[in-house]
Amino acid sequence: MDGFGDAVDGYFDVEDQLSRYLLQRADDLGSKGRDRTAAVDSREDFEAHRERVRSTLRSRIGGVPERPDDLSVETTGRRRGDGYSVELLTFESRPDFHVTANCYVPDGDGPHPGILFLCGHAEPPKSDPLNQKACIELALHGFVVLIIDPIGQGERKQYRDVEIEGTAVSGGGGTFPHSYAGQKCFYAGANLARYMINDDRCALDYLHSRDDVDDDRIGVAGTSGGGIQTLYLSLLDERIDVAVPCCSISHRYERLKTGGRTHAEQAITGSVAEGIDDADLVAAMAPRPVCIGAAASDRYFPIEGVHETIASVRRLYDIYDAGERVNLVVSDTGHCSVYELGDEVFEWLCERLGDTEYEPHDELPTLDEAELHCTPRGSVRDAYANERTIDDLIREYVTKTYPDAGTKPTVDSDCGYAERLRRTLTETFVADRESCELFPRFISRTESDGVRVERVWFKTERDPDIVCTGVLVTDPESAAESPAVVLYERGTDELPERSEDVASLAREHGAAFVFDPRGVGAVRNRNIPVPNWADHHDGMYGTEFKLANDALLLGSSLLEMRVFDVFRAGSFLRSETDAERVSFVGEGIGAYHALYAAGIARNVDRVTLRSLGPSFFELATRREAPFRPQLTAFDVVGDRDVPHVLAALDRREVRVEREIGERKTADR
Repeated sequence: MDGFGDAVDGYFDVEDQLSRYLLQRADDLGSKGRDRTAAVDSREDFEAHRERVRSTLRSRIGGVPERPDDLSVETTGRRRGDGYSVELLTFESRPDFHVTANCYVPDGDGPHPGILFLCGHAEPPKSDPLNQKACIELALHGFVVLIIDPIGQGERKQYRDVEIEGTAVSGGGGTFPHSYAGQKCFYAGANLARYMINDDRCALDYLHSRDDVDDDRIGVAGTSGGGIQTLYLSLLDERIDVAVPCCSISHRYERLKTGGRTHAEQAITGSVAEGIDDADLVAAMAPRPVCIGAAASDRYFPIEGVHETIASVRRLYDIYDAGERVNLVVSDTGHCSVYELGDEVFEWLCERLGDTEYEPHDELPTLDEAELHCTPRGSVRDAYANERTIDDLIREYVTKTYPDAGTKPTVDSDCGYAERLRRTLTETFVADRESCELFPRFISRTESDGVRVERVWFKTERDPDIVCTGVLVTDPESAAESPAVVLYERGTDELPERSEDVASLAREHGAAFVFDPRGVGAVRNRNIPVPNWADHHDGMYGTEFKLANDALLLGSSLLEMRVFDVFRAGSFLRSETDAERVSFVGEGIGAYHALYAAGIARNVDRVTLRSLGPSFFELATRREAPFRPQLTAFDVVGDRDVPHVLAALDRREVRVEREIGERKTADR
């Protein structure tokens, strides 16, 4: 009882199938978005377009939190430089949630123009030598510059003591902690960006509160992840007078083609489906001046997409007769810091906001990381006894937004609840996909140990195609009254090792269909080694992570797509065996697929859940929740979590068995 050889035994090249599918869908949706943006040709049209972009971002991140009236600013130290000083300070963006910051202040009384400097994922963030040099250069030209540590970085590390499947969540600069917290936000129908934007807006509040800062001359700048934050902040806060997003802009499709990952705070759910690209985010600044910094050899933000984006932005700015306010600086280097982009960025800021002409300084002394610490031991968690973590904030958001989340729902006496949930799940997992006729292809038919074994593949979607594979095992001596779709974590790749289990299931159910939904088993996507250190297929920042976040951009998820495939597998099995009812057996991740497919399908006999993991509520609110990119999904804790589906199946009188190791329990 074997699985499949390469390329579905030579029938179909599926190595890049899921990648191709997501790319084609992104291109199709992106083209519609570009056409919509191209149709904007008046100020009235543009204002409506900008408001749509703004409201979409606001809703997909879970709203923008209310900022505190009192930031509880505490100045903890000061460092003197030649012509400037550095103030070490903390403030609270939420109660008991501290932001660590350095404020570079030029000599003189002011008022001075202010710059909020936002950091990317590099570690350490605010004390990075190149970031220090950028802040010093600006301070020496008369700017008050506030630079802050992002969530999970610098003195704000959240997960230094958490290790998930051998990966330290505090590793990778900001990459791993943002991925970990970001997935929890997705489950809750939010995005890590909501908390980062709130930090940034509070930092703006602080700049505005300073007597030596001119409120009418405020800019924001940042590179990479800091550049993305710059875009978000400029869109949502009109106090920004000029913006300098660097190494953070390209054409979305060009970015996806590289195979690079999308950071959690950058994976705005459904943004590609809504036709929102980088050009829309930049143009939302209009007619305020904007300077885009780009690197000719940027590995993350392809230069072709930069130039396409700038052309689109300038056309929209021309609606305000402000095309000259869009500036592009391209440096002949790779992905880099603001400082490395060169003098043109600083010169532009001096022209737009400053009081003096720009004259570069050759030698800019920097300090060691510890000298710029705002807390005694370089950690807000050590410094403040009641310090909350990002997990606390996410948990607070979940319980406030969904007060009943995590509990078994109250089910009415009739089948109304079950049918309503089935419709909800159908709308989520099935409605937006065009089902095609399956046309099953049987590759081989053999007999082994008294059972018939058939290898088969079919397409669940076309244009772009999705090929799924399965091994159908039938017991001629048993009536197939309740044939089972069997979902192992690695699908048919677990054969022949699981042959005995499959044969047992075939005898129990009459037939067992070991099935590979897209990206699993024989149709698993190849590893995508971009960046080249991201080589763990299923781990944090691995291939499944990349595909999962790409799916979110399309307004979908790998969970939704795979449940749809499993639902189609149930239809195939019912047709092939002439059975009225089907069953689902799932293990690990496959248990989630089995559960949700059963929640959608009619005429389900029973569901067997082996080693089903936590509910999505638990995944969102537990501090040390497992990180499984295969389960990344948006807004599932409210009314479509595991307890909801179990309650609906119970009301439909579907027998549910849960197996943990050798122990078996029945929900009904």
